[in-house]
Amino acid sequence: MVWRWRKGGGGGPSQTIEQAILGEVLPDIGRKIGRGGGGTVGGGNGSRASGAGGSGGSFVRSTALNAARVPQSVVKRVTLGGTRNIRELKRQMNYIIRDEANVASWANQIGIDRSFGEDKVDRVAGNWSSAWVGAPKRGHTDHIILSFPKGTDAALAEAISRDWGQEVFGRQYRDRYRYVAALHHNTEHVHTHFIVDKVGMDHGKFLSISQHAKISYDMMRELHCHIAAEHGLDQNASTRLSRGIVENPPRQVEIQAARLEGRDPVVVPLSDEERDKRLAAIQAHREHYAVIGHLAQMTKDPDAWTQRIAEGAEKAVLQIQKEEPIMDRFDRVETLPDGAQDPAARLLAAREQLVEEASRTWASIMEMESGPEKVSMELAFADKTQEIQRLVGRDVMEDHAPIPREEDPYAVGLMDVVAARAADPDDPLRAAADRHLLDVRDQLDQAFAPYASRFEENGMHLEEIVERFISPERTRAQLDASAPEDPVDRAAWEALERDLQGVAQEVYDSTPMDRDLLVDMARTEMRDASAMDRLADIRALDQLVMEVRAAHETGEALPLSDDISDPTVRAAVWSEIKTLEDLTEDADPTGRDSELVRDYQRMIQDEGHVQERARIRERDTGHDTGRDSIDDDSGWSL
Repeated sequence: MVWRWRKGGGGGPSQTIEQAILGEVLPDIGRKIGRGGGGTVGGGNGSRASGAGGSGGSFVRSTALNAARVPQSVVKRVTLGGTRNIRELKRQMNYIIRDEANVASWANQIGIDRSFGEDKVDRVAGNWSSAWVGAPKRGHTDHIILSFPKGTDAALAEAISRDWGQEVFGRQYRDRYRYVAALHHNTEHVHTHFIVDKVGMDHGKFLSISQHAKISYDMMRELHCHIAAEHGLDQNASTRLSRGIVENPPRQVEIQAARLEGRDPVVVPLSDEERDKRLAAIQAHREHYAVIGHLAQMTKDPDAWTQRIAEGAEKAVLQIQKEEPIMDRFDRVETLPDGAQDPAARLLAAREQLVEEASRTWASIMEMESGPEKVSMELAFADKTQEIQRLVGRDVMEDHAPIPREEDPYAVGLMDVVAARAADPDDPLRAAADRHLLDVRDQLDQAFAPYASRFEENGMHLEEIVERFISPERTRAQLDASAPEDPVDRAAWEALERDLQGVAQEVYDSTPMDRDLLVDMARTEMRDASAMDRLADIRALDQLVMEVRAAHETGEALPLSDDISDPTVRAAVWSEIKTLEDLTEDADPTGRDSELVRDYQRMIQDEGHVQERARIRERDTGHDTGRDSIDDDSGWSL
């Protein structure tokens, strides 16, 4: 449901709660994203990247570009491409500058690009090898290939490659490294070969490229995208999982062997555990696409670019839901509208608009007259905030999150559960929950009447206070907005809230609840609890046990089989009653040795277990919980 609010019920444009609360989804994008790049920008050494795979803008940009099917950056190291001696180095250099493939070639020896050809191979190879020591496992050099999407202009690819080489190997990420490069255009994808000397020019530090090193594959891909965007070419550096791809890619050695043998590459299969882990991660990306789609749809003056993101995100959600990879339209260059090179900046503009709308909407709610409607508005606002928090996975307007129960001065009994069920149109016991809310509301109206003048002094009506107590949750923003600003007055108001909580608890305890509703609440809570929780930790079950014991003490108790129709709940109640009966007079009942919930969860999963549990109980205690009526020596009738 999309809830819309229109102040005063008059004309004028309405706005969704999503629009009102999305203000902090992209709080750091402006600082973290440059003219078109992914990753963080503005490293301490003047570099374009201070680490790849940054959060905030990088995440937004990569997800949005996936939705728009923007081609992926491809940076790979040639397996067994390292050279171990000067002869291998010369052979490799001559290979990459061969005439039939080479479009442009250059060398960078002292931080400056210079042309490179056959006449310079001997001198450069000699300079490099003179500093080599030992026999590194992967050789003294690395062979890196930087690839571009189909249709990329060779001159554009060369300009990007030159900047990329200077950035990756010419900056002080670890040291500066010498390299030679050659741009090839002999395949569908124009690509650049980099042969890099692993011995650092300034400090002699050995080049290491790995996931945890300063120069990693993620960092190189992020820089490829960032620099390409500066030149007007869109690329993306997202993960395979974000594109719905579960399987491992074939290894380079296997690809080469398969090509020579004329067969398809063999992929190393995944274990069931690893496959399940990856599928779960992919499903999380489905929620990310949903958020990006919402943002794209809500940008001001949407253009072809934002429409493409919105449509692509919707398709991505459906594909991942069906466990299909997002593969189509990733392999070719497409012209995007002017100003569309940075989706994060585009969404940032939407963010600024949404921040303003959020503040205006919340302020308007605060200006409403005190009453139940105002509380409903506050909770609707908070509900949508929680929805976005779940999707985005970060703090968004965190003062609109629900207050923990132990800190909530309006938390009473099971009112949160009853209110939630009364609000669920599909709940079969909704009518019973509604009746209980009305009964409690009527009793609270009477109980709080003596405090009406105190409420009025604080600008609130009795009806608003009552509505807070029968609502499923409260937020910090909601309570702070109604508390006085003066510290003394605020302390007095908070003391009054605690007094009201005690009065409300007495009202709740004295208002009977429909037995079928309470039993179903206990069953649901047991089903959803942690397997290692105790029965005593199940709030609805604890209330049910207390009510059954109270009825027994007054002589009004029915046999459990008549009073509690659900066999699993009945068995749990009986277990708790026996545990309480065995306590000594001075023992604390809250710390009683209750059974674990997991056994009763199994019974819920398979009601056939009930009879087995009854037989076990009869064997251990001599009391058959399955019979209509048995009197034990404590006077209990089952």
